[in-house]
Amino acid sequence: MKTTSPVYQAEESAPRTLKDLVQRDAKTLSPETSVQEACDQLRSEKITSSPVTDQNGQLIGTVSESELNRKVGGFGHDPKIELTQTELNQETIYCFEDETLAEAERLMHLSNLSQPPVLTREKRMIDIVTLEDIARGQKALIQSKIS
Repeated sequence: MKTTSPVYQAEESAPRTLKDLVQRDAKTLSPETSVQEACDQLRSEKITSSPVTDQNGQLIGTVSESELNRKVGGFGHDPKIELTQTELNQETIYCFEDETLAEAERLMHLSNLSQPPVLTREKRMIDIVTLEDIARGQKALIQSKIS
C-alpha cells in the first residue's frame, strides 16, 4: 500500500497553472446579442466587460459597457437592434489554461488587465481570471510548500 505524506499531498493540490484555478463556467455573450441586451446583462452581473464567443465557444473578442454606451449612444444607432458583433474589440489579450499563475499575473500587470479570458490552446473560452484568483492560488501554492 502506497502512502503519501501530507506535504506531498498539499503540493499536488496547490494550483500551479490557470487550469488548476479556473472553474470552466465562463459567462460570455454571443455576437448576435443586441447592444441593449449586452448592457443589461453586464449591469445585472455587475461586471464592466464580457468575452464574446462564437457558437463553438471560441473567443472572437470582448465588449465593454462603457464602449457600447459611447459608440452606440449617438445618432443613427438603435441599441435594441444593433448587435455586439459590430462593437467587438478583436484585439483581446488572453491567457492560456496551461500558463503558470506567475505568467498570467505578469501578463495582467504588463497589459493593465484585471480580468483576462482564459482559453484552451484551441482558443475555446474556459473562464476569466482575476488578480484575486491568482493571489488565492499563489497563497495556496506557498502554503503547500511551507506545510
